[in-house]
Amino acid sequence: MKIIINENEKDQISSQHEEIDRSLFNFLLRRLQKRKRNLGGDFEDFEPLSVTEYTFEGFIGFGFNSFNNKKEMESRTIQMLIEETDLVGEWFFGPNNVNNPERQKFIKTIRNFLNFILSDQK
Repeated sequence: MKIIINENEKDQISSQHEEIDRSLFNFLLRRLQKRKRNLGGDFEDFEPLSVTEYTFEGFIGFGFNSFNNKKEMESRTIQMLIEETDLVGEWFFGPNNVNNPERQKFIKTIRNFLNFILSDQK
């Protein structure tokens, strides 16, 4: 069975897989500091519980750790970018801007960044 896709469908598919904002991704990656800590000591042959802390250089108080869920990590990163940088403009705020392509690209970039650091590719 052969599936035929017309040009309109191709454009729609490619717009769904839009490229991320590389400058924002690199901005976050350059400032990321990762520390792994063991909680407790070795007991017989059990491995100690470890936690990974992620902080951003120059942005005190906006870190998170491996016990946070992804939604909390995403909201902390967005909060940091809104409060401490000028990377977020008026296009981000307001109920009418939810479908703004620039805002969607911004959110997608942050999600890709979190996926990247949590997958230990760094």
